[in-house]
Amino acid sequence: MERKTVLVIADLGGCPPHAFYKSVAESYNIVSYIPRPFAITNGHANFIEKYSVAVVKDVDYLKKISDFEHPDSIYWAQEEYGKSEEAVVNDIIKVATMFNVEAITTNNELFISPMAKACEKLGLRGAGVEAAQKARDKNLMRESFNNSGVKAIKSKRVKTLKDFKEALEYVGVPLVLKPTYLASSIGVTFIYNEQDAEKIFLDAQEYLDSIGVPKAVTFEAPFIVEEFLQGEYEDWYTELGYSDYVSVEGMMIGAKYYPLAIHDKTPQIGFTETAHITSTILDVDARNKILDAVKKANEGLGLEHCATHTEVKLMKNREVGIIETAARFAGWNMIPNIKKSFNVDAAKVLVDILCEGYSEDLPKELLTDPYNYVADFHLYPHDFKINGQLLENVSNIIFDSIVIPENILVGDTKINSFNTVDKGSQLDLTLFEAFNGLAYLELQGTSSQDIVKSIQEIKKYAKLYLQGVPITT
Repeated sequence: MERKTVLVIADLGGCPPHAFYKSVAESYNIVSYIPRPFAITNGHANFIEKYSVAVVKDVDYLKKISDFEHPDSIYWAQEEYGKSEEAVVNDIIKVATMFNVEAITTNNELFISPMAKACEKLGLRGAGVEAAQKARDKNLMRESFNNSGVKAIKSKRVKTLKDFKEALEYVGVPLVLKPTYLASSIGVTFIYNEQDAEKIFLDAQEYLDSIGVPKAVTFEAPFIVEEFLQGEYEDWYTELGYSDYVSVEGMMIGAKYYPLAIHDKTPQIGFTETAHITSTILDVDARNKILDAVKKANEGLGLEHCATHTEVKLMKNREVGIIETAARFAGWNMIPNIKKSFNVDAAKVLVDILCEGYSEDLPKELLTDPYNYVADFHLYPHDFKINGQLLENVSNIIFDSIVIPENILVGDTKINSFNTVDKGSQLDLTLFEAFNGLAYLELQGTSSQDIVKSIQEIKKYAKLYLQGVPITT
């Protein structure tokens, strides 16, 4: 059978390049389009080059020789990308037409809406224009959720301090203040009393102004204020060490939702995620309640053909609160870990769906009973403040290394991989916690509970070594 060609809009986020490109290239020809060359790491560039039949870069961002070079790591690409959404759509169409592609996909949150518009104009399967806009703008998303049969919560658009004061009065505290158009929980802020609320909003507004986003990203209001979804851990888990929220990975085919897997979590640091465990240990009743709400939420958005990543709050009396959803794959290593735990290649399944409208490899029901549990786990400066190795008022450090003692893993848990930031890295601990990950580990074992206990042991006993003397405030 002749191999079909798929256009991949290459940028940050979603399914990691080391898994995505190889999976897709086994069955399809990949044309990689790089609209923001500065948003591609060295490693990402290598996978693009290795597995693509053609690579197209936006020449508008290749003005000097250094523009062709890629950094070793990026969390958020700050350089300016000044193209309008219409210009981005036209660029995507131009490249897609040049190579006569039969599908377009991306792992990046910021290009979801332009991609949907390009797909519609080309007659290709995609998320759908209106649905993609709802999945990108958290105000539109919440309005859709509130009308889809899931738990409705108070929310309000916020552009100005006056808007915020009105939202504060309407929603009440505790509340969550979110940028409407970012991802990775960047800028998400919890406000639990009215006395500090205005200052917190103004600080968040100033912080948001410092975060670079493409001009193609459109929104009606930069913030949403939402009622806080209060979790109730004990109503869902009998074991300690998990969190009061999960994520659900799934697919949309012809506006119908199909679940893949539920990921358990370990407790967050504020809104920063710390570990994802493939897959859940929740009982059948819990899983069914979650899937019912997630199905309503995603189908309520009207998403047509795409991957979905839905975050869910586990509330009192097993009520399900939908935090948000995305019309793309989850980040971290959640998608490759589904393959490790269940031998289901979600990247290939998605491209099958986009090209053919179905996939023979799509599971007929939620994946449970994994071969092994796999955890994607990060260590942050906060962990070393909790275990006493960093003072609470430390603002800047120079990283040297992290050592994990022997014999602290529980049961048959093992470490598959362990990476840290580079020795000599200077870290500003006043920044959002997610910008300051120190170590990245993958754990595997036959018991999720033992993996969680191992994570707790690592957080407690891992030894952090620094260069020089930490700066305090």
